[in-house]
Amino acid sequence: MKIFVIVLILLVVKRTGGSVVNKITAARGNDIWLDCTFDAARMRQDKAVWWSHCKNSVCTDIQHFRDGVDQLQDMAASRRGRVYPDKFRDGNASLFIENVQMSDEGLYELTVILTGGPYNKIFLLTVLASSEPPELTEALDTRSFTCSSRNGFPPALVTWTGGSGKNYTPDSVTQHTLNPEGLYDVVSKLTRSLTEEETICCTVWNQPLQEHKTNCTQVTPESSDKLIPITITLTSVLLLLLLLLLGFVYIWKGQNLTRKRKRISHFTYHTVTVLIGRPQHGVPSVINSCVFAYKAEEPFENWAGADKKPPHYALPEEVPLTEHITITRALLEKEDRFWTDEREAYLDKWRREERSHRHPFVFVHRLIPHHCADKKELGKSR
Repeated sequence: MKIFVIVLILLVVKRTGGSVVNKITAARGNDIWLDCTFDAARMRQDKAVWWSHCKNSVCTDIQHFRDGVDQLQDMAASRRGRVYPDKFRDGNASLFIENVQMSDEGLYELTVILTGGPYNKIFLLTVLASSEPPELTEALDTRSFTCSSRNGFPPALVTWTGGSGKNYTPDSVTQHTLNPEGLYDVVSKLTRSLTEEETICCTVWNQPLQEHKTNCTQVTPESSDKLIPITITLTSVLLLLLLLLLGFVYIWKGQNLTRKRKRISHFTYHTVTVLIGRPQHGVPSVINSCVFAYKAEEPFENWAGADKKPPHYALPEEVPLTEHITITRALLEKEDRFWTDEREAYLDKWRREERSHRHPFVFVHRLIPHHCADKKELGKSR
């Protein structure tokens, strides 16, 4: 936009022989005069007067009089501005614009044909728009404040202040939107936690017009006495929901476990599940857990002899789970060849037994944390 205006000024100045550009600023909605006087004694008999308006590199004649007759009568309804032909004899060809709007911005050029050559005068009109009074709203759920104002030009500056003139503007976010009328709408949002009663104000500034408009609201923090019942109610509701969830999970797990027990009981093929592991790595404990999980109605017992020491470690050798399912163990000692390069031979053997004798194998291994292992080594050194 600024580039177009500069180009227009250069073109018009060049065409008019270096006439001075008169800059005028007007507020939207006001009435203005573009004052122009000339030497009436030099005016030709046909009294030829032109006014043209240039905007965005497009120039249009808005007034044209010759012999006192309006040459643009067919455009009277759409053109802007008005001149008074009866004043031409006094050397006055001023243009009157009523209720100035943003569309009236741009360059205005007057041309009066005089004896000895034309007389030109150029005006650059800038229109400013006063923003509407700001609206201030508060969102209690997020403790935020919104300040909005419409139809300003140029874009308005928004500031926030609190009690005793505190500046809250750095805590705000402001956005400007250009509307179809060529004016700016502004919305500013302030989010702030307040601990005491305070007055919050937002101010919309139009600096070129030296104008500001303010709206304030009195804010009272939520009373702690009001928050206590709300907190107690929410806590009670959450506890109730937690108890319902735990009850649902307990029932669901019980039903799921019952279905699994039924499937295990209906298994008719004789199967031996072999737990492989080193001594004191939890093989008997796993067997006890399996039996207890299946026989949930019976009290927990040490069916696999997990507390026995060598040479009677982990006796009995087999523990029946059902009529057709038995759990047994295959202990691996440190000297077993499983811990050498012959490990694959062990694995192949177990795979063949699994395929031919329905012997599923489960490898049980306990991980000892490093700090526990260090303590053991320290005990041995002592």
